[in-house]
Amino acid sequence: MSSFASTYVIGLLGITGWPRRRSLFNSEAVVDSLIVDITIQQMIDCAAALGACRPQLALQIIATMFNDKNWEGVDAPEILSFIDGSRQLWLGKKGMSPHEIIGFPSFLKHAKFIPAKLLNEKDMRRVLEQEFLGGLLWGLANEEEFVTWYEAYEKHHTEQLPMYKKADIGVESIQTLAQYLNDCEDIIRDYEAKSGKLSPIPPRLLEDAKKIRNGIEL
Repeated sequence: MSSFASTYVIGLLGITGWPRRRSLFNSEAVVDSLIVDITIQQMIDCAAALGACRPQLALQIIATMFNDKNWEGVDAPEILSFIDGSRQLWLGKKGMSPHEIIGFPSFLKHAKFIPAKLLNEKDMRRVLEQEFLGGLLWGLANEEEFVTWYEAYEKHHTEQLPMYKKADIGVESIQTLAQYLNDCEDIIRDYEAKSGKLSPIPPRLLEDAKKIRNGIEL
Protein backbone atom coordinates (compact mmCIF):
# COMPACT_ATOMS: atom_id res chain seq x y z
CA MET A 1 0.00 0.00 0.00
CA SER A 2 1.30 3.46 -0.87
CA SER A 3 1.26 6.07 1.88
CA PHE A 4 0.77 9.45 0.20
CA ALA A 5 -2.09 10.34 2.53
CA SER A 6 -0.61 9.20 5.84
CA THR A 7 2.73 10.80 4.95
CA TYR A 8 0.92 14.10 4.27
CA VAL A 9 -1.18 13.95 7.44
CA ILE A 10 1.55 12.80 9.83
CA GLY A 11 4.08 15.20 8.30
CA LEU A 12 1.81 18.24 8.62
CA LEU A 13 0.78 17.30 12.13
CA GLY A 14 4.46 17.13 13.04
CA ILE A 15 5.05 20.64 11.70
CA THR A 16 2.24 21.93 13.93
CA GLY A 17 3.65 20.23 17.04
CA TRP A 18 1.60 17.05 17.20
CA PRO A 19 1.44 14.46 18.70
CA ARG A 20 1.78 15.52 22.33
CA ARG A 21 1.54 13.80 25.70
CA ARG A 22 -2.01 13.36 26.90
CA SER A 23 -1.19 15.00 30.24
CA LEU A 24 1.55 15.59 32.76
CA PHE A 25 0.87 12.19 34.31
CA ASN A 26 -0.05 10.29 31.14
CA SER A 27 2.67 9.84 28.51
CA GLU A 28 0.36 8.45 25.80
CA ALA A 29 0.91 10.34 22.52
CA VAL A 30 -2.30 11.93 21.29
CA VAL A 31 -3.42 14.32 18.56
CA ASP A 32 -6.14 16.96 18.77
CA SER A 33 -9.08 15.66 16.73
CA LEU A 34 -9.94 19.09 15.34
CA ILE A 35 -6.37 19.48 14.07
CA VAL A 36 -6.57 16.04 12.45
CA ASP A 37 -9.86 16.94 10.74
CA ILE A 38 -8.42 20.20 9.40
CA THR A 39 -5.29 18.41 8.19
CA ILE A 40 -7.36 15.83 6.31
CA GLN A 41 -9.40 18.64 4.76
CA GLN A 42 -6.18 20.24 3.53
CA MET A 43 -4.98 16.89 2.19
CA ILE A 44 -8.16 16.37 0.15
CA ASP A 45 -8.02 19.91 -1.25
CA CYS A 46 -4.36 19.39 -2.21
CA ALA A 47 -5.21 16.12 -3.97
CA ALA A 48 -8.02 17.85 -5.85
CA ALA A 49 -5.62 20.61 -6.92
CA LEU A 50 -3.23 18.04 -8.37
CA GLY A 51 -6.02 16.19 -10.16
CA ALA A 52 -7.40 19.40 -11.64
CA CYS A 53 -4.22 21.28 -12.52
CA ARG A 54 -1.38 18.74 -12.49
CA PRO A 55 -3.13 15.78 -14.18
CA GLN A 56 0.04 14.01 -15.33
CA LEU A 57 1.38 13.98 -11.79
CA ALA A 58 -2.01 12.93 -10.45
CA LEU A 59 -2.08 9.98 -12.85
CA GLN A 60 1.39 8.91 -11.72
CA ILE A 61 0.17 9.01 -8.13
CA ILE A 62 -2.85 6.85 -9.03
CA ALA A 63 -0.60 4.42 -10.90
CA THR A 64 1.62 4.19 -7.82
CA MET A 65 -1.37 3.60 -5.57
CA PHE A 66 -2.38 0.66 -7.75
CA ASN A 67 1.05 -0.60 -8.74
CA ASP A 68 -0.03 -4.13 -7.80
CA LYS A 69 -2.82 -4.13 -10.39
CA ASN A 70 -2.75 -5.19 -14.03
CA TRP A 71 -4.19 -2.20 -15.87
CA GLU A 72 -4.77 -4.31 -18.97
CA GLY A 73 -6.43 -7.14 -17.05
CA VAL A 74 -9.77 -7.82 -15.41
CA ASP A 75 -8.63 -6.35 -12.10
CA ALA A 76 -7.83 -2.93 -13.57
CA PRO A 77 -9.15 -0.13 -11.30
CA GLU A 78 -12.43 1.23 -12.66
CA ILE A 79 -11.91 4.94 -12.24
CA LEU A 80 -14.47 5.79 -14.93
CA SER A 81 -17.14 3.81 -13.10
CA PHE A 82 -16.26 5.51 -9.82
CA ILE A 83 -16.51 8.98 -11.34
CA ASP A 84 -19.74 8.19 -13.21
CA GLY A 85 -21.23 6.88 -9.99
CA SER A 86 -20.19 10.01 -8.08
CA ARG A 87 -21.28 12.74 -10.49
CA GLN A 88 -24.79 13.09 -9.12
CA LEU A 89 -23.46 13.59 -5.60
CA TRP A 90 -20.90 16.11 -6.82
CA LEU A 91 -23.52 18.09 -8.76
CA GLY A 92 -25.50 18.62 -5.59
CA LYS A 93 -22.52 20.33 -3.95
CA LYS A 94 -21.44 22.90 -6.54
CA GLY A 95 -19.43 25.78 -5.15
CA MET A 96 -18.23 23.86 -2.10
CA SER A 97 -14.62 23.07 -1.30
CA PRO A 98 -13.26 19.71 -2.51
CA HIS A 99 -13.14 18.33 1.03
CA GLU A 100 -16.80 19.27 1.57
CA ILE A 101 -17.74 17.56 -1.68
CA ILE A 102 -15.71 14.41 -1.01
CA GLY A 103 -16.65 14.25 2.66
CA PHE A 104 -14.77 12.27 5.28
CA PRO A 105 -15.44 10.75 8.72
CA SER A 106 -14.78 13.48 11.29
CA PHE A 107 -12.70 12.48 14.30
CA LEU A 108 -13.94 15.43 16.35
CA LYS A 109 -17.46 13.97 16.36
CA HIS A 110 -16.18 11.08 18.45
CA ALA A 111 -13.50 12.45 20.77
CA LYS A 112 -11.46 15.58 21.52
CA PHE A 113 -8.19 13.64 21.17
CA ILE A 114 -7.19 10.45 19.37
CA PRO A 115 -4.19 8.18 20.04
CA ALA A 116 -1.36 9.12 17.67
CA LYS A 117 -0.68 5.44 16.94
CA LEU A 118 -4.12 5.19 15.32
CA LEU A 119 -2.88 7.19 12.32
CA ASN A 120 -0.27 4.52 11.57
CA GLU A 121 -2.64 1.57 11.72
CA LYS A 122 -3.25 -0.27 8.47
CA ASP A 123 -6.99 0.33 8.36
CA MET A 124 -6.59 4.04 9.05
CA ARG A 125 -3.94 4.38 6.38
CA ARG A 126 -6.32 2.72 3.93
CA VAL A 127 -9.12 5.15 4.84
CA LEU A 128 -6.83 8.16 4.41
CA GLU A 129 -5.59 6.84 1.08
CA GLN A 130 -9.17 6.46 -0.16
CA GLU A 131 -9.88 10.07 0.79
CA PHE A 132 -6.75 11.20 -1.06
CA LEU A 133 -7.75 9.18 -4.12
CA GLY A 134 -11.23 10.68 -3.99
CA GLY A 135 -9.71 14.16 -4.12
CA LEU A 136 -7.49 13.24 -7.08
CA LEU A 137 -10.39 11.81 -9.07
CA TRP A 138 -12.72 14.70 -8.28
CA GLY A 139 -10.03 17.11 -9.45
CA LEU A 140 -9.45 15.17 -12.67
CA ALA A 141 -13.16 15.36 -13.47
CA ASN A 142 -13.73 18.93 -12.30
CA GLU A 143 -10.86 21.17 -13.37
CA GLU A 144 -13.02 24.23 -14.00
CA GLU A 145 -14.95 23.80 -10.75
CA PHE A 146 -11.73 23.54 -8.76
CA VAL A 147 -10.22 26.68 -10.29
CA THR A 148 -13.47 28.59 -9.72
CA TRP A 149 -13.60 27.46 -6.09
CA TYR A 150 -9.96 28.34 -5.39
CA GLU A 151 -10.25 31.78 -6.96
CA ALA A 152 -13.32 32.49 -4.81
CA TYR A 153 -11.48 31.16 -1.74
CA GLU A 154 -8.46 33.36 -2.48
CA LYS A 155 -10.61 36.44 -3.07
CA HIS A 156 -12.59 35.97 0.15
CA HIS A 157 -9.55 35.46 2.36
CA THR A 158 -7.61 38.28 0.70
CA GLU A 159 -10.49 40.59 1.60
CA GLN A 160 -10.27 39.32 5.19
CA LEU A 161 -6.50 39.91 5.47
CA PRO A 162 -6.77 43.25 7.32
CA MET A 163 -8.90 41.53 9.97
CA TYR A 164 -6.47 38.59 10.21
CA LYS A 165 -3.54 40.94 10.69
CA LYS A 166 -5.40 42.97 13.29
CA ALA A 167 -6.21 39.78 15.18
CA ASP A 168 -2.53 38.77 14.97
CA ILE A 169 -3.27 35.15 14.05
CA GLY A 170 -0.18 34.77 11.87
CA VAL A 171 -1.82 35.08 8.44
CA GLU A 172 0.19 37.58 6.40
CA SER A 173 -0.84 36.64 2.85
CA ILE A 174 -3.02 34.26 0.86
CA GLN A 175 -1.46 31.96 -1.70
CA THR A 176 -2.27 32.44 -5.35
CA LEU A 177 -3.39 29.33 -7.21
CA ALA A 178 0.06 29.00 -8.79
CA GLN A 179 1.75 29.16 -5.37
CA TYR A 180 -0.69 26.64 -3.92
CA LEU A 181 -0.12 24.21 -6.78
CA ASN A 182 3.65 24.49 -6.38
CA ASP A 183 3.34 23.66 -2.68
CA CYS A 184 1.12 20.65 -3.41
CA GLU A 185 3.54 19.41 -6.04
CA ASP A 186 6.48 19.91 -3.66
CA ILE A 187 4.80 17.59 -1.14
CA ILE A 188 4.66 14.82 -3.73
CA ARG A 189 8.23 15.44 -4.88
CA ASP A 190 9.39 15.19 -1.25
CA TYR A 191 7.52 11.89 -0.95
CA GLU A 192 9.13 10.70 -4.17
CA ALA A 193 12.61 11.65 -2.94
CA LYS A 194 12.12 9.62 0.23
CA SER A 195 10.12 6.66 -1.11
CA GLY A 196 11.26 6.25 -4.72
CA LYS A 197 10.09 7.28 -8.16
CA LEU A 198 6.39 7.35 -8.95
CA SER A 199 5.08 4.68 -11.30
CA PRO A 200 4.74 5.43 -15.02
CA ILE A 201 1.21 6.03 -16.31
CA PRO A 202 -0.32 2.85 -17.80
CA PRO A 203 -1.88 3.37 -21.27
CA ARG A 204 -5.31 2.27 -19.98
CA LEU A 205 -5.22 4.87 -17.20
CA LEU A 206 -4.15 7.59 -19.63
CA GLU A 207 -7.00 6.73 -22.00
CA ASP A 208 -9.51 6.75 -19.14
CA ALA A 209 -8.20 10.14 -18.02
CA LYS A 210 -8.65 11.56 -21.53
CA LYS A 211 -12.27 10.41 -21.46
CA ILE A 212 -12.73 12.09 -18.09
CA ARG A 213 -11.30 15.33 -19.49
CA ASN A 214 -13.36 15.02 -22.70
CA GLY A 215 -10.39 14.25 -24.91
CA ILE A 216 -8.36 17.29 -23.80
CA GLU A 217 -4.64 16.60 -24.04
CA LEU A 218 -3.20 16.07 -20.57
